[in-house]
Amino acid sequence: MTKIYDLAIIGGGPAGYVAAERAGAKGMSVVLFDKRALGGVCLNEGCIPTKTLLNSAKVLEYAHDAEKYGIKVENI
Repeated sequence: MTKIYDLAIIGGGPAGYVAAERAGAKGMSVVLFDKRALGGVCLNEGCIPTKTLLNSAKVLEYAHDAEKYGIKVENI
């Protein structure tokens, strides 16, 4: 069975998936190709996971420093 699409997008990163969403919202039939997970490197491997790790490290640092303020945090 052959399917014809109005738009084919290569790459499901930040630009690709937004383009697919907007085209779909305008009634276009869209196919998106990506060899990796939808969202691209920034979402899945780079920027966002890194920010999550940095925030977790900051929370751990706060927990370690909490005793200075009379708060005891155990098992960290």
